[in-house]
Amino acid sequence: MRSFGNFLRLMYEFLRRDARIALSYRLQFFFQVSSVLSVAVTFFFVSLMMRDVERLIPSLARYGGGYLGFVLVGIAFSSYLNAALQTFASAIRQAQMTGTLEAMLSTKTRIGPLVAGSAVYPLSVTTFRSVLFLASGTLLGVQFHVDRVGVALLVLGLTVASTMVLGIFSAGFIVLFKQGDPLTAAIGGLSWLLSGILYPKEILPGWVQRIADLLPMTHTLEAMRLLLLAGAPPSAVVSALVYLGGFALVGIPIAVLWFGWAVERARIDGSLAKY
Repeated sequence: MRSFGNFLRLMYEFLRRDARIALSYRLQFFFQVSSVLSVAVTFFFVSLMMRDVERLIPSLARYGGGYLGFVLVGIAFSSYLNAALQTFASAIRQAQMTGTLEAMLSTKTRIGPLVAGSAVYPLSVTTFRSVLFLASGTLLGVQFHVDRVGVALLVLGLTVASTMVLGIFSAGFIVLFKQGDPLTAAIGGLSWLLSGILYPKEILPGWVQRIADLLPMTHTLEAMRLLLLAGAPPSAVVSALVYLGGFALVGIPIAVLWFGWAVERARIDGSLAKY
């Protein structure tokens, strides 16, 4: 119980530190809100252009039939993938550049909490942006099934956990090579191309869809659209929950071990403080 309290206190300190840094740039909040609204309005006009053909697209009918809700859910929750791929790597890179990485990793705190702490504030901001996208959709006429929010939050939690796997791997590459990880960059690009963020993955060839099913974001978006747009019962997203949970359960320990090995290797090579 005491160790859990210490963990929560550490997460709070990470959140407070990063929030104070962000608040020193007061226009940033305004630009974040305005960027979300501009994207939502842009796709509102795109959806107007598609209104006469929406009913002719069977894959849209599965998710309620409207393109605007489809694309806003896709953009809102794909933000977690972008955050995970960038958060850990940018935090490690910034610590390298400011000379604080070696000091931070030399403390008695274990690797896991240090890795998790660097994600608290970015994930909080990403959640705010996602809620803002959905709120914008409501104002623009999209009807969401709020009675499915409980299950949607479970999907979201597993999404955060599974995308963290990729982010931690990327951070390990930064520690070792001082550059980004091409593997996670490729996964990010494939997710945007194949996971159905802007268009239904069902329009892709069958063999491409099978590749898309290997990506966590594919299952996240399918589950979120079924719940929030179509009002599907929880039983309709069991397979997505199992996949995301399994991906996180297997991937997080491996990713943390990889990051720990990368840090230890950099210590041995004497390159931990180099950039």
